[in-house]
Amino acid sequence: MSVLRYKYLFFSIVLVLGPGLILGGCSSVETQPPVYSADVVSRADLLSGRALFGDGARTISLPEDQVMAVDDAMQAYLKRYVPRNYAETTRVKVLARMIFGKGALGMDYEATKTHTARDAFHKAEGNCLAFSYLFAALARERGLKVSFQEVRIPPEWNHMGKEVYYFSRHVNIRIHMKEVNDFIIDINRLITKPHYSSWKISDKSAIALYYSNKGTDFLYDGDYRNAFRYLVKALELSPRDSAIWSNLGVLYRMKEMYNYAEKAYFIALRHDGRQRSVLSNLSVLYDHMGETEKSEYYFLLAKKHQMKNPYYRYFQALEAYGLGDYDLALSHLKEALKRRDNEEKFLNLLGQTYAKLGDESRATEAWEKARSLTY
Repeated sequence: MSVLRYKYLFFSIVLVLGPGLILGGCSSVETQPPVYSADVVSRADLLSGRALFGDGARTISLPEDQVMAVDDAMQAYLKRYVPRNYAETTRVKVLARMIFGKGALGMDYEATKTHTARDAFHKAEGNCLAFSYLFAALARERGLKVSFQEVRIPPEWNHMGKEVYYFSRHVNIRIHMKEVNDFIIDINRLITKPHYSSWKISDKSAIALYYSNKGTDFLYDGDYRNAFRYLVKALELSPRDSAIWSNLGVLYRMKEMYNYAEKAYFIALRHDGRQRSVLSNLSVLYDHMGETEKSEYYFLLAKKHQMKNPYYRYFQALEAYGLGDYDLALSHLKEALKRRDNEEKFLNLLGQTYAKLGDESRATEAWEKARSLTY
């Protein structure tokens, strides 16, 4: 499979949390939860907005941002740079140069900028969604068969005064070629590696991520009306996306409509029981409600499965290493490598840890294996 790599971008969905909790992936769980209230909130209630806006919900219209639209200026650029009579492979390569090349569009990476294809073109900036929409829209105008792919990338943890988990998702583009191997247009080779799994997603699912990102932006800005509009539009396009349901739950939780938030989180779990982020959000919710038993239940459930996550173990190893506790760092790294033994950064830290412990032989062995994984 051929891979074109020029500049590289990614997008993320950031879930809003309370202090002291980290969100992450987990396995499906089978447990007996605490007893819940008998109050019933339906999916239709969540999506109507009546609880949030009362009678004003009737006037709310969902956005139609024409995410993949191509305008006259874009058509003119295509005519100038990518003639229709070019060979298929040439069209792909020239299109990439058109988007990134100096003297052409020269698109820049802006991680926080989720744009439509049209806005990405005119502003010459955007995150990976913006790039993907732009590349796909222009490629299709030149007769290329394009599909979106989602790539499973490692979760990330970060300390910013409190522990916050960033649930990142990455999208790239597959160009389906007629006579040669398909091209994968991936805008961030630092994020993706060949052993990361990927899968095709529909145009609707890809476009839903635009509305979800925009909804999350509005949520952070305190614009709850537009946050609701964009998140509901995302769910209209991708009704089984667990992360979007979870973000809708965050909106209701921030507005102190706790029964509604609870319902959104449980819909999220129904669609993806591996979403440890939802378990943590439930713990935060019940803490706000003063439901100590339920909050502790979901906190411990999330924590239990968090410890099975190799990337969280790596994060813990980094913390221990920084504090000079090399035995603890080694313990976390061994657990991480049991679950994923082909991560270069795990092995590099393992080598550093063995070196600090005075075991030069094992340090060298770890570093050599790490070098063998360099692509």
